[in-house]
Amino acid sequence: MRVILSRRANLDLLGHLDWLTQRSPAAARRTAGDIATALRLLTQFPHAGGASNMEEREWIIRSGRDGYIAVYRVEANRIVIGRLFHSKQDRTGG
Repeated sequence: MRVILSRRANLDLLGHLDWLTQRSPAAARRTAGDIATALRLLTQFPHAGGASNMEEREWIIRSGRDGYIAVYRVEANRIVIGRLFHSKQDRTGG
């Protein structure tokens, strides 16, 4: 099984890392590694994330003080990450 980042999730990731890089390049590198490690683990246990609805699951990624949440769906031979949120990010859209 492999992990695919949707266009939106890729933009989310780049935005988080860009924000961190401006404040601490070392923290950005650690975070990128934490996220990559967590997504590799997800390939071994694709249904481990909590179900958020009938089609999507949420995978908690520990990183720094707060961490991230990957919203994903499991398909036949891949895991598609739809969004990547900071754990304190407002996800209501408003």
